[in-house]
Amino acid sequence: MSDKKNALLKRDNMWFVLLFKRQLMRPFLWVIALFMALSVMAIHYVTAPDANNKKVLLYYESGAESAQSYGADLISNLITASDKKDTIFDFDLADSYEELIEAVTSGSSECGFVLAADFDERVARLDTDELIEYVESNYTTKGEVAKETVFSEFFKIYGKILIDSERLEIFGTDDEELTEFLHDEYDRLLAGDEVFNADYQTVEGIRATADEKKMQSVRGLVMILITMALLLNGSEKFYGTASAVSKALPFRERTRFEILLYIAGVIVPAAVGFVLIRILDPSVGMIPDIILFVIFTFVAVMWTYLFGKLMNNGISYMAWILTLLISQLVLCPVWQDVADYVPSLKFVSYLFPAGAYLRIIGLLF
Repeated sequence: MSDKKNALLKRDNMWFVLLFKRQLMRPFLWVIALFMALSVMAIHYVTAPDANNKKVLLYYESGAESAQSYGADLISNLITASDKKDTIFDFDLADSYEELIEAVTSGSSECGFVLAADFDERVARLDTDELIEYVESNYTTKGEVAKETVFSEFFKIYGKILIDSERLEIFGTDDEELTEFLHDEYDRLLAGDEVFNADYQTVEGIRATADEKKMQSVRGLVMILITMALLLNGSEKFYGTASAVSKALPFRERTRFEILLYIAGVIVPAAVGFVLIRILDPSVGMIPDIILFVIFTFVAVMWTYLFGKLMNNGISYMAWILTLLISQLVLCPVWQDVADYVPSLKFVSYLFPAGAYLRIIGLLF
């Protein structure tokens, strides 16, 4: 009995070596690997418009030259408002004008505001023409709201300057006590709700956490492409020499032969995919990453094998490949989790290797 098992093992090893050598000589295998590398890297480095992007950059070249600076005060007030969550935007200071432009044009920042080099001098002269440069791009979606936030903070500062510069003309006196009173009254009105007669109502609710999810786009796309490579490689069951060999074998031998065919065809794409994951998204430790990746690659092999068993011929098999690709892109949490809107689809995504892989990565890490 052991001699028979050894003979079967040797035959399986021989099949695997021959199938793997055959795969390495196929241009199709290297085209798939190259397509995987180029598509994953392109999608990773190309930034799409993000409706949840709230980062706004500020730049003032002369900001550090003066201790008493209107521009520095404006920037400080905006950043403080962000820290205190008094605004929906995350204001930050850019190190250079070029950095601000690059961040906005690439979509990593929602928009930007550049204060004129002579901002302080012109504000002191009450000259507000082209005082702040607004920078936006095709990725900007909330720029108008950001403008209102910046300009409201600016006019808080500008209001005090108007009080100081115009009090003699308006009130007919340059009394310091009057100036102090006006400043105090101005601060009181800004800090309170008298002007708008705000009426607050407290409502209990549950904070939505969908926006805080970290989408595993690189991992998801790699696993989907590995599944597609397996599906395309599985067409050999219906066409070519591998089909003839498979049909000539008994059921058990045919099963082992077809599984080895899938494994031999997925080694190179899987190796390329894992390298891409470790370069572009090394958010998981090396050892658990290897273990999970190998497990779910084998799951994808068995999933593809079972799917192939459901198909009666090569035409229907090939027709389903595009449908499966679109289904995985929609149902698996690659860029957006549809389960946030239709919770029942979360369980449907587990039917795909990529969906199960991403869900378990999200649960464990």
